[in-house]
This record gives sequence, C-alpha cells and structure tokens, in this order.
Amino acid sequence: MPNILIAGELHPAGIDLLKKRSNYTFDYIKEVSDDNFLPYLDNADALLLRTQRFRRENIEKSNNLKIVSRHGVGFDSIDTKALREKNILLTIVGDVNSTSVSEHTMMLILAVFKRVLLADEAVRKSNWKYRDNYEPSEIFAKNLLIIGFGRIGQNVANLAKVFGMNISVFDPYISSKSISKEVRYWHSLEEAISQADCISLNLPKVESPVISQDIVKYLKPGVVIINTARGGLIDLNVLTKGIESGLIAGAGLDVFDDEPPDQNMILKDYKQVILTPHQAGLSMDSAKRMSMKSVQNILDFFEGTLDPNLIVNGVKP
Repeated sequence: MPNILIAGELHPAGIDLLKKRSNYTFDYIKEVSDDNFLPYLDNADALLLRTQRFRRENIEKSNNLKIVSRHGVGFDSIDTKALREKNILLTIVGDVNSTSVSEHTMMLILAVFKRVLLADEAVRKSNWKYRDNYEPSEIFAKNLLIIGFGRIGQNVANLAKVFGMNISVFDPYISSKSISKEVRYWHSLEEAISQADCISLNLPKVESPVISQDIVKYLKPGVVIINTARGGLIDLNVLTKGIESGLIAGAGLDVFDDEPPDQNMILKDYKQVILTPHQAGLSMDSAKRMSMKSVQNILDFFEGTLDPNLIVNGVKP
C-alpha cells in the first residue's frame, strides 16, 4: 500500500480525492518548512511538494521514494539531477494556472498605470484633491512588450489586445512565423525594450537578470515593468534606481529573489510599485485544479496511466 507524503497545505479537493482511495495511506503536513517534512521521507513512496526545497542530500536518503509531484509548474527549488540519478520521477501539473497568472499580470499592469495604491491611500486619508494631480495613465495604444511567449504570455497578449494595447514579443525559442500578424516579433532584445511602454516578464528562470545594468540604457523613459514569472529576472538595484530617477514609472512584482522578501527592501516604500506575495497562480479556481492534479499524477503513476508529458526530469515511468 503506497504511502504519500504531502508537504504543504492543499486545497481540500485534493485531500478528498485521496480519502476516496482506500489502497493508499498518506501523511499530511500543512504547516511546512524547508526541513520539517524530511523525517517523514523514510516512509514515503511518493512526495507531493509545494514550494519547499528538495536537496541532493535529502534525495539520496529517500530510499523508498518513486515520484515527486510538484504542486505547480516550476521546479527551480528541486535538484532534478539527483532525482534522475535515483530514477525518481518529477511531475508538474501542466496548464492549470495560466489563466490565473495572466489575469494577475493584467491586473498589475492596470494597477500600476492607474496608480491604484496612491488613489486608495488618498481616499482613506480624505485627500480628495489627489484626483487633480492627473497621475493615472491610459494603457490604450501603449506598447506592451511580452518577454517569453508561452501559454501565459499568449494569454496576456489576448487580454491586453482587448484594452487596445500594441503587442510585441521577444522570445528566441519560438519562430516569428508562429506569431500572429497582429503581434510584432523582435529578434533583438535591446530594440524590443527601447520601444516598450510596458514590459511583462513571462519566461522561466534564467542565469542572469533580463532587466540588468546593461539593458538600462535601452529602457524607454516612463516604462512600467511587470514580473509574475520568476525572481531573479530583474536586478532589483537597477529597478530601485530606475524608480528613484523616474526612468521607470512603476512596477508590479509577484516574485522575488528571496521569498518572502527582506522587509527592509526599499521598493516597498514606493506607492508606484505594486507588490503581491507570489500568488499570481493561486486563485481559488487554480488552487483547486493544482491540488487535484498534483494528487492525480501520483495516483496515475502507481496505476500505470501517468501522462508522460507531465514528467520533467527525463525519468521513464
């Protein structure tokens, strides 16, 4: 009878799915840290992992483990090579949260351009005259550059089109022939950035920041930068200096280099910067889908019906 270790709180729908199966046992740790789930690994045939790190030294001690099911699509915090060496599968949930992330991205674009935090604060402090500052900007006819044009990037483009934004894309991993004629494809990142009124980062983690010191000279004055993808895509020193100088008009960040971020991070003092706690993909709807799919991947593995397209570390079931 396989034992499943669930490390992190799930939407109840996933737990209910497990409770209906009498041929499985499970340990459920709601309040989980990077380390407090490790003592349960000795008894685990499967591990359902939220956002915790899973390092080589712990993987090597996991003698019964056969599958790790990520509650999401990212796996930067997991040593995939160590899993592969032990012939342990790593799965993701597939396309269950792209709608939520793309809607969150669009919300941040609107919130920054419309200066929502400043307007909210003005009303709460009875500063009705704030409205005469004419600080909000329209997004109609603004140039939106989407860096990374996978499912989320494409969804963001579709949403932004409705608001009348001009869409352009930089993604060296896709062909310009696959892009709609309504979308401008750029071969040069520098040229793409130089025309952008708003930049949305929708790509996987990369080795060095996309918004870096080297790219600053290409930024269009007054640009807005949005990141709902991965921490590390923006050099926060560059972003801070850009905000302070006015070169960057505002930013919307859902992800950070360190999570949770340092409470002394200076960006939190700027009302033209919207900060959210890595929740873009965590709507009520997507949380239910991720919970059920991450559990279902484990059940499918043991029952021989796992979708091979959801295995991301090259191990065959």
